[in-house]
Amino acid sequence: MKDSNLKIYLASGDDGQRKVLQANLELLTHQVELSTPSPAVMIRRCQENPPDIAVVGTRFQEDDCFRLLNELSELNVCPAVAVLEHQDIDRSHRLMADQVMGVLVQPVNDRDLRTAIYLARRRFDQSKLMKQRISELKETLGHNDDEPIDDESEEASP
Repeated sequence: MKDSNLKIYLASGDDGQRKVLQANLELLTHQVELSTPSPAVMIRRCQENPPDIAVVGTRFQEDDCFRLLNELSELNVCPAVAVLEHQDIDRSHRLMADQVMGVLVQPVNDRDLRTAIYLARRRFDQSKLMKQRISELKETLGHNDDEPIDDESEEASP
């Protein structure tokens, strides 16, 4: 998996943060094809033509970063890295249920981003493979997705 010249979509409501993140991503030879303060633009572009990775910052005017990250997770079209502020850490538990594959706390540099992108892409690929394998196993077992799967551990309990 090549980790340079990736197509990156970047969203942050803070112009300064967006410029610093873009400069660091470009230091890593990535192509920042979208840099926007708008969560709606990020979602639309990810639906139309998914990037290799989405990088999401903070301070959106009309929305918060957690809602945007949740929507990206539901789309499940690309890995996402969240770049949070220190005060957001207490709220970061909201990301655990999502497909957010990387979380960084500002300030970040190119080395931080390189590591987060590397791990996020691999975890995303692993997740896709696991979902594919589950589908294959269900098909092999003749399981209908509308039927709940019995939990054998409940039957084993006295």
